[in-house]
Parts: sequence; C-alpha cells; structure tokens
Amino acid sequence: MVAPAPVAAAPASAPTSAPPPPAPKAAPAPAPHEPERPRSQWHDGSYTGWGTSRHGDIEATVVITDGHIVSAQISRCLTRYSCSWIAHLQQQVVVRQSADVDFVSGATQSTNAFYYAVVEALNKSR
Repeated sequence: MVAPAPVAAAPASAPTSAPPPPAPKAAPAPAPHEPERPRSQWHDGSYTGWGTSRHGDIEATVVITDGHIVSAQISRCLTRYSCSWIAHLQQQVVVRQSADVDFVSGATQSTNAFYYAVVEALNKSR
C-alpha cells in the first residue's frame, strides 16, 4: 500500500490595507453599422406594358414609388375571356415585388399575357 503524499498548506495571505484597483470601465458599444440600403432596381413613376396571347392582349400599368411596386393594374383587357379570372394577380405583383405570379388554371393564356405585360412595364422602369 502506498501512503498518500503530504499536501502543502496554502500560504497565509497577509492582510492588505489598500483597496483593490477599480475595474476597467467598459467602452461604450459602437453604434451599429447600418448597411447601405441597396439601390432600387426600378425608378419611380407609372409604366405600362403589353402582353399578348393567342386569346388577345392585356395592358398592365405598374406604379413604382420609392423603388417599390405600389400598384399593378390590368389597364386594358382585350382578350376573348374576361380578365376577372386573373384580377387577383395584380395584388400578387405588389406583395411579391415581382412579375412572378401564380398561374391560373383555365386562364393560362391570360396569365401569360398579364405576366409579360408586367415584365415589359418593369423593364421600362429600369
């Protein structure tokens, strides 16, 4: 059996009369760097574009304010079918900030014409 090694006693600390030095003050946090706002891909204004399909043409008017799409309207519907089938796509353009809209079953040609009309209008705004 091995005997345990003796443990040295910790040296007694001498009492001190001086107060401890003050803790360093934390430097104020730097102001957060605000990233530069990306330049908009569109210039403000109202722009129109035409889209064609085998069932007729659609004119769309897109309004840009502060570089954002604030309105997209079917301004002329010259298709064989009513544009009421795709009227909800106008809001999709605003919400998505893009010409990319959902295709409407049964109104694929009108959807295509509206899409291309919005694309043309947005291209004019660049």
